[in-house]
Amino acid sequence: MVSNYETMKRKMRKVFLSYDQEELVRRFALCEEGNFLQFPFMGGRCRIDRVQGTVECSDTMEEIFHEADYNEAMTVYDLLCWSRPGAVPAGRYVNMESLSPIGRSPVESTSRFFEEEAVLFDHRAQQLQEALAAMGGILGGKGDAAAEISVFQELRVLFRFWNSDEDFPPEIQFLWDQNVLSYMHYETVWFANHAFVDRLRRLMDRLPIQDAGADRH
Repeated sequence: MVSNYETMKRKMRKVFLSYDQEELVRRFALCEEGNFLQFPFMGGRCRIDRVQGTVECSDTMEEIFHEADYNEAMTVYDLLCWSRPGAVPAGRYVNMESLSPIGRSPVESTSRFFEEEAVLFDHRAQQLQEALAAMGGILGGKGDAAAEISVFQELRVLFRFWNSDEDFPPEIQFLWDQNVLSYMHYETVWFANHAFVDRLRRLMDRLPIQDAGADRH
């Protein structure tokens, strides 16, 4: 039985294939390689089959491609098919609550939404920084690990992580460019958050576990 996720991916393949691909190439400066359109994405690369509409991605610029999961694929389709013409970053970062069309709600806390991942990252700040660097991140800023990552073209996201201490649990925070909703729907920003964290998990799984021993602030 085909899952709802796979059904949605297949639906978006058809949506993508309905677009003028030559116009997408010109608009986004996509690289044409045989049957694929290729472009940098979230520190790695993605490519779309021009005939099938399927998406493949790599976690870094050097790695081989894998079939894009639901979060990666839906983010890519939205960026290419929905982003508004002339969209440009504001150059100012805002939190997820500020982006919500319905205002603040408990589900929009990135700390709560990524509790499992926050525990996995806890006191592994050094490895987390290495993974962020592998994604082409500009390291630095608040938190025990933090980096700006290029998501698509000039659109960037600021990722921050704090280790747990005696007073606070570990915390993950995403800050997006204020104009991100000119590039993708609000729901897709959450898909992008998940794709980002999943990519970090895969990269960190290849690194040795070491207790960084850092404090929260």
